[in-house]
Amino acid sequence: MRKLKLPRLIGNGMILQQKKKVRIWGEDEPGRKISVSFLGTEYTTATDESGAWEVWLNETEAGDSYQMSVKDSAGEEWVISDVAVGDVWFCTGQSNMELPITRVMDRYPEEISKCTNANIRTFKIIERREFHGPLKELESGEWKPVTEDTFPDFSATAYFFAKHMYRMTGVPVGLINASLGGTRIESWMGRDMLEGYDDFLAVADRYADDDFVKERLAQNERQANEWHSRLDDADIGIKENWAQAQMDVSTWKEVEIPFFFKDTELKGFIGSVWFYREFTVGRQLAGKEAKLWLGTIVDSDTVYVNGVFAGHTDYQYPPRKYVVPEGVLREGKNVIVIRVKSEIGQGRFTDDKPYAVFRGDERIELAGVWKYRIGAECEMIGATDFVSWKPTGLYHGMTAPCHKYTLSGILWYQGESNTHETADRYYDLLKRMIAGYREKWKDNLPFIYVQLPNFLVERYDADRDETVCDWPLVREAQRKALEIPDTAMVTTIDLGEDNDLHPLNKEGVGYRLAMQAAKLLYGKKSECDGPQVEAVCIEKISADGRMTEGISGKKDETGNNGGTKTIWKAVLTFADASGMYAVQKQSGQNLDPFSIQTASVSADKSLISEIMDFELIDERGISHSAETEIAGNRAILTCEEEMSAVREVRYCYHSTNKGALLYNQGGFPMTPFRIEITDVC
Repeated sequence: MRKLKLPRLIGNGMILQQKKKVRIWGEDEPGRKISVSFLGTEYTTATDESGAWEVWLNETEAGDSYQMSVKDSAGEEWVISDVAVGDVWFCTGQSNMELPITRVMDRYPEEISKCTNANIRTFKIIERREFHGPLKELESGEWKPVTEDTFPDFSATAYFFAKHMYRMTGVPVGLINASLGGTRIESWMGRDMLEGYDDFLAVADRYADDDFVKERLAQNERQANEWHSRLDDADIGIKENWAQAQMDVSTWKEVEIPFFFKDTELKGFIGSVWFYREFTVGRQLAGKEAKLWLGTIVDSDTVYVNGVFAGHTDYQYPPRKYVVPEGVLREGKNVIVIRVKSEIGQGRFTDDKPYAVFRGDERIELAGVWKYRIGAECEMIGATDFVSWKPTGLYHGMTAPCHKYTLSGILWYQGESNTHETADRYYDLLKRMIAGYREKWKDNLPFIYVQLPNFLVERYDADRDETVCDWPLVREAQRKALEIPDTAMVTTIDLGEDNDLHPLNKEGVGYRLAMQAAKLLYGKKSECDGPQVEAVCIEKISADGRMTEGISGKKDETGNNGGTKTIWKAVLTFADASGMYAVQKQSGQNLDPFSIQTASVSADKSLISEIMDFELIDERGISHSAETEIAGNRAILTCEEEMSAVREVRYCYHSTNKGALLYNQGGFPMTPFRIEITDVC
């Protein structure tokens, strides 16, 4: 057995960081001498008393197809082939960073034929939690270039980022992917970064008990199995074999799919419901394999076509994209049966999604009237304990072992799972994380992150007895974090999907990340931010049009001032606002960042009335709408509603936009914001 050992990150196909000193490290027998040969230079050292060793390579320009040799004085040797030098990015966060190309392939069908590029490579770290302290080395991962075979498993966001970075620079791009769906920011932070957050540290301490974790995992499995077994045993549809589609459905009720259970008699229903639909197939499609798309369904589903199993999905998020096997469809009448399980009373067939059977140009729409019947009712399923999401777990298991690897910067796409936090608390956590990562890597690394996109989500707040949306709070915390030096944020208020937590337009996100990276790393002179508010001036106007009082505001300051008139004007001045214009975006629609219309607002008067996302907030916290006029790099808001003072100006401070969005000439959208009004002019 070899005594000379290298970490997983130091291996065939690796990409090393250009223009920085790069650490190469490993283990061997104590006292052995080590030599590392790379690009004609030999670097020597010796192991310490614990057997650890490291050398630092000189700064190197970008290139590829290199070889590295690591030898020890006992004659053991590693030869590492296909080494490249370029920019290495640590890509981390939750599901929208983890989401693989396979989930967005239908949006980019031609991408696979042109994806192969030996100079774009990924190192995917498999989920690994650890609550006892940072792991010394990674337990999974290997470097892989993008090819038609590996492409489907690449992070979609990271791949498109690398694609556009390489297009702009010609420099190899390495992606270290440490991401996991559903995770919170505290999952990716070390204990020192969470100092003072006693609630988080107490949870981390509890999950450091291996027996406790083992029982929690067993309980997850036990309660899920028991719930599904009870439901299946009670389901009359299973007993009478409704999947075979031979039953009499004349007494079944009707519903129009797509729909939310809460809008029908199924409101709050927990258990299983069977849905039945007949459809007609023509001669051209009969007998052939076909695709069956059923949007997304909450929570799980099993689908049969003419009594033949066509697909199953265990949880709500993946798109239902199934295949009807060859020979199943028949000319004339066909039947599709779907068994849906609702686990917590929030069942739905998601709106604005495709529901169809199709092959080529032949398409049969399935949205419309269906029959349904309850199979069985059940109590709510027990909550799953997602152990890996607990504070420090993923940082210790997936991030900390990477600290020795020299990077170009960090890409962060997270926030959805922290929308329960206050804006101040999430901002503090993000600030601590950025500082902590820079300290651990011993480098003031650029930190580029994605602001939460549009997504139509609300929750009922029992304390306030009202429906609220928390997403704007995290968006504002993310905007505030731009105060931290060497950070950049990608605004995505136009790239989400109002009905999907996992929007498909990952190229738009990757492109904007790459533009920010090119600006930070290479100093490329580009307007890669959308319009950013610089100043706000509030004017109170009398009935005869004279200004009676003025108030100015700057972002993130506090103060008070009063007024009694009912006509108010707010003048907002923006940076990065050259050629500002508006684009109307419908709910659930993605705008392609490469084909946004560039008609200016001033030239298209019809769009002015569609800018509906500015609002003035009075001293009671009540929102007042405002008419909007665009003049160069300014927005002029006019409000004639009764209020005695303006305390805030907001833009897109909701889960999603209501009307047209504002862009600059580069096609980048204005960032949602909340500005407190302060000084008297």
